[in-house]
Amino acid sequence: MPSDPAVFERPKNQRPGGTRRWWKWVLLIVGGGGLALVIAYGFYIVSLSKTILPIGNSVRNLDPLLMATPDDPSFGNPEARVVIVEFSDFECPFCSQAHPVVNELRRRYSDKVYFIYRDFPLTQIHPQALLAAMAGQCAHEQGKFWGMHDKLFINQDRLALENIKKYAVEIGLNSLQFNGCLDTGKYLSEIEQDISDGLSVGIEATPTFIVNGVKLPGVIPLATFEKIITAEYGAQ
Repeated sequence: MPSDPAVFERPKNQRPGGTRRWWKWVLLIVGGGGLALVIAYGFYIVSLSKTILPIGNSVRNLDPLLMATPDDPSFGNPEARVVIVEFSDFECPFCSQAHPVVNELRRRYSDKVYFIYRDFPLTQIHPQALLAAMAGQCAHEQGKFWGMHDKLFINQDRLALENIKKYAVEIGLNSLQFNGCLDTGKYLSEIEQDISDGLSVGIEATPTFIVNGVKLPGVIPLATFEKIITAEYGAQ
């Protein structure tokens, strides 16, 4: 499978291999009558030596559907020959560069790909990434993940809580439901599961795509995805 030179972002001071403490105490202060919600949790990174070994920039021999969970945001045809899973971070500048490519896949190839979005917030370097990930999940609850997905990337430098709640109104969400979901951290465990699953197959940086069982880290050009689709379907 073709792979182009890629750019991506990994946590500071992180080196491949070994066991690392990656998640530290996270504090989210939420509005509404002075109410403060403290979400505190610890998360250990598993040793990459216990996972599938990387070959170059890829991980081979993965089941293409291994990371294609039924409850995460998705688009396309579940029966498609090309299965793409993206691990992404709404505050990552390279994920923002990949965002137009993802939208083009959605616009042009929804009949030929099955695309699943999974959260991988790098909270060491992106302080608003976890909040943005939860916002995406809360929008997904109302069937409007992709609208929130676009809003968050377009406004990547404006991810404060009050801004995110404004975006929810702008894309037509039920604001009471959305705000309650966000303020209670309803989907925190879902995001933790995404991170855990990503780490289990050696995801270390964002964005990273798993395409038909091959791990491709970085901003992958649309032309590369088109070559993969053509290889699977032929010139149609």
